[in-house]
Amino acid sequence: MGFFNNPPVFTLSRNESVLRYGSENVYQSRLTELFVAEHALREVMQREERLHHKVIALEKAVTLGTNMNTMQFEDAKIALEESQLQYPIKEWALYQAECRLHSILKEPYDRLRRDPKWYMREEMVQDCSDRGGCCSRECGCCEQRHLSKKKKGRGHCTVECKCCIGLRGFELPESQKQEMRQNFESMLREFYSASALRLANCFFCSSKSKSKLSWWQRTLKGGSYGTD
Repeated sequence: MGFFNNPPVFTLSRNESVLRYGSENVYQSRLTELFVAEHALREVMQREERLHHKVIALEKAVTLGTNMNTMQFEDAKIALEESQLQYPIKEWALYQAECRLHSILKEPYDRLRRDPKWYMREEMVQDCSDRGGCCSRECGCCEQRHLSKKKKGRGHCTVECKCCIGLRGFELPESQKQEMRQNFESMLREFYSASALRLANCFFCSSKSKSKLSWWQRTLKGGSYGTD
């Protein structure tokens, strides 16, 4: 492919896990940082969307003149404002993670995202379906998210998905949401977890590529590796 003719060599810590991309090795921690940041941005965007619809509904209910609806309306407005403030923070975190990517990964990463529906590839749709998200139903919510003006927050369902919460009938407590976030990150950091390799394929390899599995491989911890 001609990515590097004479790549420099450096030594990784024995505790640092790496994944091989073609002829290069990259820190698994850098990929984890990207995956976590992308998921966090999707989550806050879906929370903002859900709260926006809630505020509109409560605003209409306030016209009935009940104190309960007024209190709920004010609480929902505050929650929406807090969520809106979080979006640029999460967007900046994703930008930083993207900037730290191995140079060999940035070009395919950007190329895939020129398609606003890049995330609707078969593997990611199946993952959303397996998690009980909108892709397990025929609501079409995930596919419609490509229409959002906030481009970087587009993607599949998180715990903040309005449709999933409506189907479930209740919102998860914040403590449980936080536990799920921590479990997601821990799962990605495990060297033998299939999740990191699967997401690496989805985030950097074209869905049309027949050889993507040969591009991403596991390698051992520690030793001498190419540029990160």
